[in-house]
Amino acid sequence: MNIHPLFVHFPIGLLVLYAILEILPLTRWYPQAPWNAIKTILVVVGALGAVIASGTGELAEKLLEDKSLKGLIEVHSSFAVISTFIFGTLAYSHFIRWISQHHHIFEGRLRPLSFLGYIADIIAKRWIQVMLALIGLTAITITGALGAAIVYGPDADPIVKIIYSLFF
Repeated sequence: MNIHPLFVHFPIGLLVLYAILEILPLTRWYPQAPWNAIKTILVVVGALGAVIASGTGELAEKLLEDKSLKGLIEVHSSFAVISTFIFGTLAYSHFIRWISQHHHIFEGRLRPLSFLGYIADIIAKRWIQVMLALIGLTAITITGALGAAIVYGPDADPIVKIIYSLFF
């Protein structure tokens, strides 16, 4: 039984919403909203869901009987890994910064681990987050379009057709 579709759509929604919130300058428009907390929850839960979705994708690949789709599945899988890595990097940055701000984790005995906070601070620079969000949004769009091509064929819709034609 293929359970991949059950696990893939929720993380996509969370990560796309995160990317949109990261790209748009919402703090200028609505400065009183808790944007960092909202984005942290979206990207951390979305990235964890993406890891689960990747695992179920591997299971779905083993269940697939049509071996002619192997190349398409490999490209889809590669973009899924890229998407998960990018959003995982952003989730790491948000989570480490949140935990260090609220729990002062890098003090005392854990001070030698403070380099984790420095790395998170570098990733947290606005231009880096926006760039990674744009790249992640592009990667997740390609992943989804190729997933649609696997399930519905390369002519499923105009976007799927364009993205499919870039690779095959």
